[in-house]
Amino acid sequence: KLFLHSAVAADHGDAEAVGLAYDFMTQAFILYEDEMADSKAQLRALNLMVGTLMECRNFDETNYDTLITKTTKYAAKLLKKPDQCRMVSACSHLFWAGLEDDPKHYHDGRRVLECLQRSLKIADVCMTSSAHVQLFVEILNQYLYYFERGNESITPNYISGLVALINDHIDNMEEGDQRTEVETFYQNTLKHITGRKAQEQFAEKFAEVAI
Repeated sequence: KLFLHSAVAADHGDAEAVGLAYDFMTQAFILYEDEMADSKAQLRALNLMVGTLMECRNFDETNYDTLITKTTKYAAKLLKKPDQCRMVSACSHLFWAGLEDDPKHYHDGRRVLECLQRSLKIADVCMTSSAHVQLFVEILNQYLYYFERGNESITPNYISGLVALINDHIDNMEEGDQRTEVETFYQNTLKHITGRKAQEQFAEKFAEVAI
């Protein structure tokens, strides 16, 4: 935590201080690799890393790419598959940092898509338990987030295909509280898509999304 806080402080400082931010992040990574064996501690640390990297906007592109790639690799090696799935999905935001009009934004739509597709593969492995249908719905919401924000790598076909996949899995879920919870979450997502289709601002963009 101290190294990550120091990285943020350095990133927000003058030009000389910004150069130290990368060193602080590197030290945090070394501690993560050498000292953290507990899966829960790893998960907490990775969430902090992602948040820190999202807040630091002054790395040069090469250093930033190195840091976010390493963080994503850590996420893919977490012990529990659901944790892997959610953290790789969260890491996709590192490849789509900042708004378009921010001169320091970093947008790599292809690698965002790679993160989401990897999350889907991990979620598919989790399907030995029907409770993990929720992972697919969470990933669908991530696809929608990037689709609405102009990531051209996220096409309507990806969203439509994922909707169809979720429909099949929900139909096969046993009745109970878990299914009710997932269905409620999913129906709210579908309502969002329907709402976008009805809005003039998004109607054309969502026209090809099949639900």
